[in-house]
Amino acid sequence: MSNASMKANRIKRTTGERTFDTVNILIMLVWAITAIYPFWYILVMSFNTGADAAAGPIWFFPRVFTLENYAFVFQYERLQTAFVVTALRCVIGPVLSVIVTMMAAFALSKRFLPGRKALLFFFMIPMFIAGTIISNYVVISKLHLINNFLVYVLPGAFAFFSMVIMRTHIEELPAELQESAMIDGAGYGRIFFQIILPLSMPIIAAFAFFAVVGNWLDYYTNLIYVTDRGLSTLQYVLYEIINRAEANSLIDFTKTSGAQARRIMAQQNNSVPTPEVIKMTVMVVVTFPLLFIYPFFQKYFVKGMLTGAVKA
Repeated sequence: MSNASMKANRIKRTTGERTFDTVNILIMLVWAITAIYPFWYILVMSFNTGADAAAGPIWFFPRVFTLENYAFVFQYERLQTAFVVTALRCVIGPVLSVIVTMMAAFALSKRFLPGRKALLFFFMIPMFIAGTIISNYVVISKLHLINNFLVYVLPGAFAFFSMVIMRTHIEELPAELQESAMIDGAGYGRIFFQIILPLSMPIIAAFAFFAVVGNWLDYYTNLIYVTDRGLSTLQYVLYEIINRAEANSLIDFTKTSGAQARRIMAQQNNSVPTPEVIKMTVMVVVTFPLLFIYPFFQKYFVKGMLTGAVKA
């Protein structure tokens, strides 16, 4: 078919349809700019000198570009320790959560499991009747998890909502796969690790990333259950620095930033980065890594969440 024929057969759009599409595009552009600009502003401020930023507002690009803010922040010893703690938490927590939740989903997918309905009802209760801060603190204390790294990974090792979706996914897998494996002499353990897990990688990847994001962004656990500064997480350190920046108090920060940070200040004629640029710089260091990781896992979200989300 020639181009002239294709143009002749093309459906003509009315003025109202074109107007509707144009308005939708404009609305989406405004929404995108509104959503993206705060992140861009934080990034721009983190690359600008504190003295210049205090002189007047900065909108789109740094006026006086510098990397000294990052050099100053990266010398903060608590930030270095917090990064290690958070990295360990983001590795151990999701792995433990996926294994525990998948095992529970595999077991509860067996309709012949004794007490299956009672277990489902028992697991469902916390979704509607959650514990209070005091009751949760008492439980954590009785388990000797106060000021313990395990407080970051054990309480979140099981998620009922995730288990329900994973269980539905397992039930949708062909039963003949498990039956043929059992005929060949495979037990439930071998079936789980060699059949169920490989066929569940999209949904595992989706929920693992959700767990990583949850562990990375959580500061509440640190705030309530951890007072040991050596076990602080990145988000909690960010919380502390923001409070100090808002109070215009960086005395403790500069004292604990190490000798190299003080040398940086000496090279800058003792000009300490302002609280505002420190706040923005730490926000970039703590938050932006997730923004760069997300696009590589996005393809798993749709496939992983749709797999097992609808019962056939």
